[in-house]
Amino acid sequence: MKKSLNIRIRGIVQGVGFRPFVYQLARRNRITGSVLNDTEGVIIHVDGEDGDLDTFLRQLTAEAPPLAMILSVDARDAAPSGRTGFAIDRSAVTEERLAFYSPDVALCDQCREEFNDPSDRRHHYPFITCINCGPRFSIVRDIPYDRKNTAMDPFPMCDRCLAEYTDPIDRRFHSQPNACPVCGPRMTLYNNKKELMESENEAVARRTVALLKEGAVLAIKGIGGYHLAVDARNDSAVMELRTRKRRPFKPFAVMAGSIDAADSFLAIGPEERGLLCSKERPIVLLRETRQVLSRQVAPGLSYIGMMLPYAPFQHHLFSIDPDMVLVMTSGNVSDEPIEYRDDTVFERLGRIADCFVTYNREIIGQGDDSVLHVVGGKPYFIRRSRGYIPVPFLSRAAPVAMLATGGDLKNSFAIARKNFIIMSQYLGDMADPLTYEVFRRTVDHFIRIFDAEPEVIVTDAHPVYLTRQHAEELASRGKRLVEVQHHHAHVASVLEEHGLDGPVIGIAFDGTGYGTDGTLWGSEFLVADRGGFERAAHFSEFPLPGGESAIKDVWKIGLSLLYQHFGDNYPVMPHDGNSAGVIEIIKKNINSPLTCSIGRIFDGVAAILGIARSVSAEAEAAQLLEEAAMRGRAPERPYVIPFSADGPIVIGTDDLVAHVVSLMNTGMAVDDVAAAFHQAIIHTTGAVADRIRVATGINDVALSGGVFHNRVLLDGIIRALRDRGFTVHTHANVPCNDGCIALGQLAVAKHILEPSS
Repeated sequence: MKKSLNIRIRGIVQGVGFRPFVYQLARRNRITGSVLNDTEGVIIHVDGEDGDLDTFLRQLTAEAPPLAMILSVDARDAAPSGRTGFAIDRSAVTEERLAFYSPDVALCDQCREEFNDPSDRRHHYPFITCINCGPRFSIVRDIPYDRKNTAMDPFPMCDRCLAEYTDPIDRRFHSQPNACPVCGPRMTLYNNKKELMESENEAVARRTVALLKEGAVLAIKGIGGYHLAVDARNDSAVMELRTRKRRPFKPFAVMAGSIDAADSFLAIGPEERGLLCSKERPIVLLRETRQVLSRQVAPGLSYIGMMLPYAPFQHHLFSIDPDMVLVMTSGNVSDEPIEYRDDTVFERLGRIADCFVTYNREIIGQGDDSVLHVVGGKPYFIRRSRGYIPVPFLSRAAPVAMLATGGDLKNSFAIARKNFIIMSQYLGDMADPLTYEVFRRTVDHFIRIFDAEPEVIVTDAHPVYLTRQHAEELASRGKRLVEVQHHHAHVASVLEEHGLDGPVIGIAFDGTGYGTDGTLWGSEFLVADRGGFERAAHFSEFPLPGGESAIKDVWKIGLSLLYQHFGDNYPVMPHDGNSAGVIEIIKKNINSPLTCSIGRIFDGVAAILGIARSVSAEAEAAQLLEEAAMRGRAPERPYVIPFSADGPIVIGTDDLVAHVVSLMNTGMAVDDVAAAFHQAIIHTTGAVADRIRVATGINDVALSGGVFHNRVLLDGIIRALRDRGFTVHTHANVPCNDGCIALGQLAVAKHILEPSS
């Protein structure tokens, strides 16, 4: 029996070869009709026999292209089209914009084979791509996803590329970035005076490798921005990059040419191998097993951030020298955003890079490389960006369009519309004016491209956050402003990821977040659901002398912890003019806000143990303390920090400091004390959660906050809680640091705005 259907497909179905897939599937099933892109996704009209249409509908989802993500399929009866064949029609603009598009993904195996084939017309062509791979997010200016709406618009296809593009059986059928050496973008090499050195693709690659071997610092334009590259085995080159970039400690990511090359000096388990070789190609933190790289790549750390080539030009470099290992770090100065604009890169990076490898295609959507690590067999995000943005999260429906501005550190904002949430790429820290400018520009881009003009703006409760200032600016135009406490947002983001409503025991361990009492929180045990929370427990407070300055001069925090417990006769740290000045401002309560932040406790204990005095990067002291703990051995009998029994539980920070000092006084090695410190927090966390469960009956625990990037702490607390019978929920698709805040803000705001709330 003949039948006709209109089928609406929503999801990531543009830029992934979905229309050619539908075309070929229809022909295979003897179906006539049409398919087209529009601003809502893909619309298909089909005519055929009942059985053939049933098969077609089943195969639409079961055999979809590898980069597609189908969120919904809506098939309805329709009038016959009268078509005698099947066609791909011109894209259309509808009243609503709900189309999504793919992230930037790595070169596929088929393109890589052609790239390495000397007889292929795209041999070593740096912009080879097809419907299954290559740039998407970084080149899209607008939807629907057509070439005219991308950075490829200035490059008309030559006859041979156009023939591929219009051939339904070709792998490049309707591949929008399709190009070749005749008609596509080109690489060029300049010195830092903007003098042209090479302009032919092969020559650029070979000269680049030669310069790297000579110890030069190169700025290389990648998919989402520029990398700064040097030979990772060359001590002087790596040190020179550190000096020019003003980055004395923060580890550099590296790139090896193959998984076998990486495996020769790093411990790669099956989960890590899967991440490294995935189409997303993130940076993965891996334990070093053999010293091959300069010690300056990750000073004092045993884990190296490794990634494999994902762009054709990167493959080309390693085909010239397969044994190379390159530092490939974000192209920026200190904490500025990644540089991606050709008109500013020479000015911004000219004092760092000796030479610039660039190309004449615009980057529209900038983005750093994503970073993950594996703890207890599970991958966790540290930074979510290239390869994963802008994949939507399915969520309960938002009553109106919303924008959540996130936090000021490690910012990612998010938009919510209908039943989806889209997180932005990692943008960085708002303290830098350039980052704030990029934040504002990217917010505008997301609102426009996803047609999500917000009626509600959600922001952090911190009164001086720049993200809050922007939220208030937007709200002044007739929008509703909703504020969400920082640690509630942390916990709510876990609830959102797992589709939970709560209540849960939410454990939010981080640096600092603005509390409802005006103090700086950061060691929170919350009894929380989406709608609200009660503060059930936290560590006791201590002064933060000098306020924000103490975060860099961590010796001040160590001194504060010692002084609070021991008074003027504090042990371990020096009694000198500097310390006397700090004690004076604590006594007089001059710029010494109270905090209970566990991140700051880590900083202070690192200083007490002599592991760090001042730091150049966030979490530097804590990372070095973690490294010491991994080397050390904790006592067999764990120390549980005393905590109050009644009312909101307060865990004795003073007692923890006294315990650390007592271990030092026994002559215990610093590494062993560091291990004992971690062990005390792990077992105390389990004991406090147990006490809260007795009072509330809640057995579910949600873990969030940047301190959980500490693999010793994360693995230990998960084990301790599970041993006590808790069900433990952790992040899966967003980082535990402030990169998750916007997701939690939306979860809370949607609950507040639901009619039944």
